[in-house]
Amino acid sequence: MKKPFIIYTYDYSPGVGGIKVMHKLCDLLNKNGYESYLMPIHIREDFYVCDDYDTPLITQEILDDLDNAIVIYPEGIKYNPLNAKNVVRWILGPPRTEDTITYSKSDLIYWYMDYYYIESLGYKENILQISEFHDNIFKNIGNKRNGSCYSIRKANPKQLIHPNDSIFIPFNSAGDLTSLSELFNKTERFYCYDNYTFLHTQAAMCGCLSIVVPDGVKTKEEWLEGSPLHKYGIAYGEDDISRAIETLPLLFKEIENQKNKMVEQTIKFANNCNNLFI
Repeated sequence: MKKPFIIYTYDYSPGVGGIKVMHKLCDLLNKNGYESYLMPIHIREDFYVCDDYDTPLITQEILDDLDNAIVIYPEGIKYNPLNAKNVVRWILGPPRTEDTITYSKSDLIYWYMDYYYIESLGYKENILQISEFHDNIFKNIGNKRNGSCYSIRKANPKQLIHPNDSIFIPFNSAGDLTSLSELFNKTERFYCYDNYTFLHTQAAMCGCLSIVVPDGVKTKEEWLEGSPLHKYGIAYGEDDISRAIETLPLLFKEIENQKNKMVEQTIKFANNCNNLFI
């Protein structure tokens, strides 16, 4: 018997990647023959969901039988707020030691991508990479281009390399997808100081030269191998620009490949959880 999934998350926000993929996973599980619900981290009346997703909120009936459900926590949730028997930790970003030391040894670990992996948690083979590409919005519309833009987000750069007249993208602007696409379609370059955001892919999809500024933690090789979406059309440092330009057409093939893989990984993930949590 398949156990229902409970995804512990904040309400939907198109500009916050970690939240968006939690909702997307709920949608994919429901659309592929599994039972999945959202459990709001903060209970309040105006909990937002995406109208395009199949993401029902948790029912009291499911909560009353929590031992027969599977709870998915993002990496930043400490301990086990729902006191669940069957717990999955989905590592959606670089894990912090102060969070991971509160996990139980019985928790099942899944990584968003290899780039975040740390040996202390193990389960390196467990990858669940869910994305929402919005490729109907992020596309090259053939505009004349001029200048550049940049984003810092969660980074703490030691040196800024973008031009002085570069357009700054504030953290909270990532949710305005249409405006972002317009910006990426009118500028020549995008300087991305946050190595973990999806903005660098969205910029490349719009034909804007996307330059990820190395953070000094990962080598170029480690960054390229961290995610299939890092491999093409995105420069890791300014000395990588020629490779990014040459490989940009491959990015769109990889996006289609990732769409198919998302479904495969979701089904594999769900079956693995149900087989392990008996």
